[in-house]
Amino acid sequence: MNHILVVEDDEKLRNGLVLSLSSNNQEVKAAPSIKSAKELLKIHKFDLLILDCNLPDGNGIEFCREISGATEIPIIFLTVNDTEIDIVSAFRVGATDYVTKPFSIMVLRERVKAALRRNKCRDDIYKDDYYYFNFTALEYKIEGVEVILSVVEQKIIKLLVCNKNKIIPRERLIDLVWSCNEEFIDDNALTMAIKRLRFKIGNEAIKTVYGLGYMWVGKI
Repeated sequence: MNHILVVEDDEKLRNGLVLSLSSNNQEVKAAPSIKSAKELLKIHKFDLLILDCNLPDGNGIEFCREISGATEIPIIFLTVNDTEIDIVSAFRVGATDYVTKPFSIMVLRERVKAALRRNKCRDDIYKDDYYYFNFTALEYKIEGVEVILSVVEQKIIKLLVCNKNKIIPRERLIDLVWSCNEEFIDDNALTMAIKRLRFKIGNEAIKTVYGLGYMWVGKI
């Protein structure tokens, strides 16, 4: 089942989107603000985010910038903002698609389906001339040789790989990788996990961006 989060402050439109996009194989949750969206993102795993630009507690573009570097969730903007700079800004911060209001619900449904298809293909397997990662089968190989990764290492590698060449902030990695663990996780836990992961897959693939976080660059 696909899980979609709609972030829209207009109650009538928000409820309409939930009703129109919900189906037997698709569950839709909604949030009226960035704050409530963040709370839902901590609790649930979503396959797609539909986001308005103009929200009561912040700007959707900035929210997209914040989360797109730390998650593989595709983001479709649904907004009245229709200038060229608005659209370009959204794509520059990680948007998957951009739909302006007023819109056709039939067209939106198809754009949602397309985004979900692209995301599924991207998430299942990563491969290049050096690495082969099958995230569904939990199979990880380097030059054809299988390596064993811990659960934490698997979460880190998937998050980094699915956001190749994007900086993932340290705080977001800690929050997403250890989100189900009620115990306090200090900053050193992530440092040690990255160190062990680099030992197994090579130092070059994961780049440290000092003061910000980490980025998957693959084999150089």
